[in-house]
Amino acid sequence: MKTSGTTTAAGNDPVLGLVLGTEGYGVRRSWLELFRGLQARDIPSAAVVLRRGEMGAALEDSGTAVTYLDARSAPPMVGGGINKYRQLLSRGATQLKVLRALRAELGRVGAGTLVLQSPLEVPLAGLAAGLSGIRAYWLMPNAISSGYPFNLNRRVYRFVFRHLNVVPIANSRFTDTTLGPGGFERHVCHLGINPAEFDPAVPGGVRRADLGIPEDAVVLGVFARMVAEKGQRRLAEALSDLGEEAARVHLLLCGGPLDSTYATELRTFVQGHGLAGRVHFTGPVSDVASYYKICDVVVNSRLDPEPFGLSVIEGMMLGKPVLAHKAGGPGETVIDGQTGWHIQGPDKAAFVAALRRVLADLPRVTDIGRAARAHALANFTSERMVGRIVDIVAGGRQA
Repeated sequence: MKTSGTTTAAGNDPVLGLVLGTEGYGVRRSWLELFRGLQARDIPSAAVVLRRGEMGAALEDSGTAVTYLDARSAPPMVGGGINKYRQLLSRGATQLKVLRALRAELGRVGAGTLVLQSPLEVPLAGLAAGLSGIRAYWLMPNAISSGYPFNLNRRVYRFVFRHLNVVPIANSRFTDTTLGPGGFERHVCHLGINPAEFDPAVPGGVRRADLGIPEDAVVLGVFARMVAEKGQRRLAEALSDLGEEAARVHLLLCGGPLDSTYATELRTFVQGHGLAGRVHFTGPVSDVASYYKICDVVVNSRLDPEPFGLSVIEGMMLGKPVLAHKAGGPGETVIDGQTGWHIQGPDKAAFVAALRRVLADLPRVTDIGRAARAHALANFTSERMVGRIVDIVAGGRQA
C-alpha cells in the first residue's frame, strides 16, 4: 500500500471488502467511509458484493472497483426432518460456490487482506482467507447474542478466530465483551464519520416551520428505525409523565416504517396522552444532517445495550448534546454531563429523570454542544477510524 509516494506499514497488497449488498444505514455508511479512507491514503482496495442493490451502486459511485457474485439469498429454514437436511445441504452447496468465487477474486486482485462486516459470512471469510494464506478482519457491527444454548454461537466464533485466520475488530469495548473470553487476537475500533458531511456551519435544507414545529420549542430528535427496541414510545411516555414541566418539548422521530403495528400504537399513545402536535413523525429521511440541525438535543433511546450508536456521534459532530441510554457503546462515546447525558436505565422512571436533567441544563445546551463537537472531532472521525484499521492490519502483516 502506498501513500504520498511512500510505502505504508501495511504493505503493498490490496484490501478486498466482502460486502452483502443489502446493508442498512449504519453498516452502509461504515463501508463507504472505510473505502473512501483507503482511497485517500492511496491504498489499493476493491469490493466483492454478493447481491446487487443500493450498497453496490453506492460503492461504485464512490470510485470503488466492484465485482458482483450475484449470490442468491438463502431461504429461511422451515419444516423439519428430511426437509431440513435438504435445506442445510442446499445452503452448504451455495456457500461452497461463493467460497470458490471469493477465492478466485482474492487471487485476481492479489488481495493481502479481506475485510467484512456481516456476521453470517465470518466462517466463509475465514475459509477463503485461510486457503489463500491471508488474514480476514471482521468489523463487528453488532453485539453477539447470548440467547443460544450453551453459548454455541460464541463458541463457533471463537473457534473461527483461533483456527481460520479471522480477527475481530469490535466497534466498542461493550461489543468486544460479548465475544466472551478467549486466547485470540482481538481489537476495538470506534466508528467514525466525515466532519465535512456533518458540519454545523453549513445551513440545512429543512426548517422547523416545514414540520410544524415552533421556533421556540425544545426539540429532541431520535434518528432510528421505528421498532420497539429503539425506545421511541418509552421517550413519549416519559414526556407525557412530565406534563406541564415539559410543555415546550417536542419530539422529532426520524425513521420508518410508519405503517407498522408499533408505529400505529405509538401514534395512538400520542393522540391519547395530550402529545398531538408535539410528536412529529417524518418517516425515513435522506438528508439526515438537515434534520439534526433543527434539534436542540439528539436522543438515542434504545432500550437494550446499543453496540455503538452512529446517531450519537453524528449528533455530536453537528454540535448537538446527546441524551443516550448508557448501556453499550453510548456509555463510551457520551461523556455524562459534558457532551450530553446518560439515561441510567431502560425504565420510564430513568427516562423521566434524564429528561429533567436536560431541562435543568437548557441554559448550557450551546456550551455542551460545542464540547460534543470537539469530542467527536478528536475521537470519532472517519480519518481516525480508517487509520486505526490500517494500523491493525499492518500489525497483522508484520506478525
